[in-house]
Amino acid sequence: MKKLKNSLIRIRFYQLLLFYLCLIGCEQEIEQTLILPSLFSDGMVLQRDTLAHVWGQGKPGQLVTLDGSWNFSKTTRVNDSGTWKVAISTSKDPGPHTLVISSAKETMKIDNLLFGEVWLAAGQSNMEMDFDYCCNTTDSSAYEINSANYPNIRMFNVKKNLSYDEINDLDGSWISAEGDQITDFSAVGYFFAKNLHHNLNIPVGIIHASWGGSRTEAWTSHEVLSKIEEYQDSFDKLKFESVQNEKLRKFLTRYTSKPMPSTSWDLFLGEFIRNKKPSINYLDYFIDDWRSSDSLGKEIIKGEKDVQNWLVVKSRDEIETYINSKDFIGAVLFKNQFIIENVEENIFLEINPGKDIKWGLLEYDIFINGYKIFSTLIDIDLKDYKFNKGIRTVEIAKNFLKNGKNQIFVRNIGQPSLGSFHLKSINNNKTIKLQNWELNILGEEFFQIDNYVYPYTSLYSYEDKNIDFSKRPQKTYLTHNTSGSIYNGMLNPLIPFTIKGMIWYQGESQIGTGDPKFREYSKLMPLMVEDWRKKWGSNFPFYFAQIAPYFNYQGMLPYFQKVQSNLTKVIPNSEIIVLNDIGENYDIHPSNKHDVGFRFSQVALKNNYGFDITASGPIYSHIKVIKDKINIFFTSDKLELKIDPNSNSSFEIAGKDKKYFNANVSIVDNYIEAVSDYVSNPVFIRYAWSDTAKATLFNKEGWPASSFSNE
Repeated sequence: MKKLKNSLIRIRFYQLLLFYLCLIGCEQEIEQTLILPSLFSDGMVLQRDTLAHVWGQGKPGQLVTLDGSWNFSKTTRVNDSGTWKVAISTSKDPGPHTLVISSAKETMKIDNLLFGEVWLAAGQSNMEMDFDYCCNTTDSSAYEINSANYPNIRMFNVKKNLSYDEINDLDGSWISAEGDQITDFSAVGYFFAKNLHHNLNIPVGIIHASWGGSRTEAWTSHEVLSKIEEYQDSFDKLKFESVQNEKLRKFLTRYTSKPMPSTSWDLFLGEFIRNKKPSINYLDYFIDDWRSSDSLGKEIIKGEKDVQNWLVVKSRDEIETYINSKDFIGAVLFKNQFIIENVEENIFLEINPGKDIKWGLLEYDIFINGYKIFSTLIDIDLKDYKFNKGIRTVEIAKNFLKNGKNQIFVRNIGQPSLGSFHLKSINNNKTIKLQNWELNILGEEFFQIDNYVYPYTSLYSYEDKNIDFSKRPQKTYLTHNTSGSIYNGMLNPLIPFTIKGMIWYQGESQIGTGDPKFREYSKLMPLMVEDWRKKWGSNFPFYFAQIAPYFNYQGMLPYFQKVQSNLTKVIPNSEIIVLNDIGENYDIHPSNKHDVGFRFSQVALKNNYGFDITASGPIYSHIKVIKDKINIFFTSDKLELKIDPNSNSSFEIAGKDKKYFNANVSIVDNYIEAVSDYVSNPVFIRYAWSDTAKATLFNKEGWPASSFSNE
C-alpha cells in the first residue's frame, strides 16, 4: 500500500511537472516576436503603383512572409540585429486590401489597407493647427467638420517625441476624414488632401509631423549639423545634456507631473488677438470666474492645510541660495500677515517688483484672506509681450479685509521674485511695510520629459515633499529647438516609408534671429532637404510655404521671404507658395488654412500629376528705368492690381540715397509702371517690404506676387 501511495505521488509529481513545462512552452510559443511600427496598422495608406517599404522587428534568423490580397507574396529573413525590411509591389487598384505578415508561429494582419498618394506634411504651428487648436482654428471649421465624408482621405498623426539619439519607432494612429474625426487633422494637410482627392479620385494619405515653435535645426540630423560650423561646438553640450536628461527623468518620477497651471499665455493670446486693453471685465468674459479658476496651492492659500519647511526670505539672493539654482522656473508661494485695527475703508497695496526681476511671461497673483484680488494677467504690456515692471497700486476692497490679523499670499509662477509690498490707507495716510516673507516651493517647471502635450511644459509638484535641491540634477533643455531633437524622435522613425512628396510650413521661429541675411537658415535648409532625400532614397518634391505677414517680426519678414524665395534656386525639385495676401497682422496663425492647403495641392497637381493649371503668382524678373519712372517686369502675364483706395500700393521706389517713398503704380502692357513725386531719378524698387505689407499684385487666377527688392 505504501509503495502504491509513493507511486501515485511520483505520478502526480510528474503530471504537475509536465503541466508546468507545458505552461512554459506555451508561454514561449505565444511570446510575440513579430513587431510592426504603428505606421503599419489598420486603415493605412501606401503609395500606389510602386515599391513601398514595409519593415519591423523579429527574432534573428526568423523567416517572415508577407502576403497581400492583391496577388503579392514575398519572404524575407530577420537579420542579426533583429530587424527586417521588404519592398512590396503596390498596385493601381486602391482597394481596400489586406496584408498578412507571418512567421512560423505568428500571424499579423493589416485590414482596410488603401493604395493612393502619400505625402508628408511637417513644420511648426501653422502646419500643426487642426480644426480645434487652442485659441485659434481655421475659419471654416464648423462647415468642414459637418461636411467631411471622405473615408479615402486618411492621416497618420505622429505623436510628439524628442530624443538626443535617433530612434526607430514612433507612436501614432491612422484616422479617416469623416465627421468630427477631422478635428485631429492638420487643417493645411486636410485641405491639401481634399483637393488632391477631388481632382485625382484616388485615396490620399497624409503623414503629419509638426511641432509649434520649432526651429529648422531641430528637424535636422546631427550628421548634417556637424558639417555646419555654427553648430559644431554644440555637440559636446548635447552629449552632456543627454546624460543629464536621463538623471533628471529619474529624479522627477518621484513627484507629481501636471500641466503648468499658468493661464497667462492663453489669456494673453486671446486678449492680444482682439487687440483690447487688458481688464478684469475681459478676464471675467474670457474664463469663468478668473479669480478662482486655478487650484495651485489653493488649500494652503485658503488655510485648509499647511505645509512644512517654510523659509524666511528677504531677498532674491536668499531664494537662489535655497534652491541652488539661478535658472529656477516654477511656482512658489510667499506668505505674510498684517494687522488692521479697524476696517473702515479700502486699502491700497503698492507693489514694487524691484530692478532685478526678469518678468517675461510669468504669472504673479495676490490673495488676501484666501481671495484673489490681483493678477499680472490683467497688466500685460501688449507692445513687448511682457508684464508691467513698474510700481503698481492695487485697491483691496474692505469686504476682503477683517479686523485683526489678515493673511496675504503672493503666488509667483515663473522666476521667483520678491520685490517690496506696502499697504496704504489713503485717508489715514498710514503705510504698513510687509517684511520677513515666508517662502514655500509648490513645484518646478520643466519642459515635458515624456508626454509632450501643449503647452509642452509641466509643473512637477513639490507640495508636501521634502526636497533636497542640492541633489537635483542640473536642468537640461531638451526641447523642440534642441538640435536634431525632432528629427531623431519623429522623422527618423518614418524613414524609409515611401512618400510621393513633402509639404513644409515652418520658419516663423527662425525670423527672430536678427540676421537679415539669415545665414544659418539659408545654409541649413538645402542641406536638410538633401539629407532627407538621401535617407529616403528618393528625390521627392519639396514644397514649402512662405511666411505670412505678422506685425512682430521687427522688420525682418521681407528679408526672410527673400531668402525663402531664393531657396528654390538651390533646392532642386522645390517650389514656394506665397501667402502674403492671407496674413493677419495681429495673429501669427492666419485662420485661412484652406488657401494654404489648396495652393500646395495646386502646385502638386501641376508638377506631379500633369494638370495644366496656374500654380504660382507673378514672379519678379527685372526693371527698366525711363526718366522718373520704373517699369517692373514679371514672368507672368495678365497682371492685376488690387489696391485699397484708403491704403498705399505696397510699391516703394528710391534713388541712390535709398530713401524709399510710396509709389503710384499702374499696369501698362503687362508690366508695372511705378512713379513718385518725391523721387526724380529712381534706382531701387521694392514691393510688400514690411512685416504687415498688404498684397496688391496678383495674376488673373488670383495668385499673389511675393515681396521683392532689387536692392
